[in-house]
Amino acid sequence: MHDSALIRWWIGITLAASVFAIIDGGWLATTLALAPERVWHGEVWRLVTWALVETSPLRLVLLCVTIFVLGGELVTMWGDRRLRRFMLQIVLAAGVIGCVAALLSDNAWWMRHTAGWAIDDAIVIAWARQFPQRPLRIYGLLELRGQQLVTVTLAITAVFALFYGPFVMAPELAACAAAALYPRGWLR
Repeated sequence: MHDSALIRWWIGITLAASVFAIIDGGWLATTLALAPERVWHGEVWRLVTWALVETSPLRLVLLCVTIFVLGGELVTMWGDRRLRRFMLQIVLAAGVIGCVAALLSDNAWWMRHTAGWAIDDAIVIAWARQFPQRPLRIYGLLELRGQQLVTVTLAITAVFALFYGPFVMAPELAACAAAALYPRGWLR
């Protein structure tokens, strides 16, 4: 497969931080999560650290598998440095947009976001754009490739935004949009 220090560290830190966040009663998750009201009061580290914790067991498993499989293929093509830059740009953009959107909504102002969904979507979209002819089989039922996979990923996130509200889902929507609109020349 691949031998990437970035992938090993990323999965290791995500697993350790997420498990610790459950064991410690939520203190770490609360401290690292994207919390717009806390960011606006100076805790700017949250614009990046929210990407390191996932509090849902299912999303944690999916996140680690996505990082390992699709992130591993991206790192083979791009290298650790480019993948790290891509993800930092996506996470930061999604965090900033989420915080700005929270200013416009009473509901989102107090929300706390962790990374699973946004990171999964960004990696899937980047992978689909980098390898447009490679199929991705979802649950053994649906095979998508390239733009189809990007469109379905965006559509699923948009449907959830209809149910939960666009302001609440702003970081996830922003991560999808940032990955989908990422300059094609920077992906190569």
